[in-house]
Amino acid sequence: MKLLHIVMVSVALGACAGPRFQVPTVPDSVIKRVESRELPPDPAVEPIPDNIPKGDWVAPIEKGECLDASGTPETGAPSPCPVESGIVISEERAYRAALYRIRYRELRKTYESDRMVWSAHRELYEERLKLAGQAIEDLQPSWFDNNKFPLGVVGGVVLGIATSVAILSVTDRQ
Repeated sequence: MKLLHIVMVSVALGACAGPRFQVPTVPDSVIKRVESRELPPDPAVEPIPDNIPKGDWVAPIEKGECLDASGTPETGAPSPCPVESGIVISEERAYRAALYRIRYRELRKTYESDRMVWSAHRELYEERLKLAGQAIEDLQPSWFDNNKFPLGVVGGVVLGIATSVAILSVTDRQ
């Protein structure tokens, strides 16, 4: 008899268990953690190859700056005389500028991929919020749940009166 009670209690407890909800998630194998991903090296401190001459300088040049007022080259002027205005930079500075352009592109691609990942996380989060809101709404009492006691009392009174009238009408006939 005890075995029967144990079986009945376990079946009743199993029947009372609610459904298990499958929560939408992105598997870890698809997404690497953003925090653990290595950033590209800093171009300001990245080592430069030995074959590039050292020196970080910038010099402005003006068109015709080595010419005198008559248009002839001055004595001791650098050769060739510049035909356009601009700047001259050292090889080390040009190398670092190229590194900045390359690292910017790498960081930009990392940023774009992170945005895609986080937008997927945002969609999942909003879907979970909708499901949670729906579950909370489903758990709210209905109109009948809120008014069942007064309806029961009124229904009981009406049923009692109807039963009394029916019994009196049956007994009066005889």
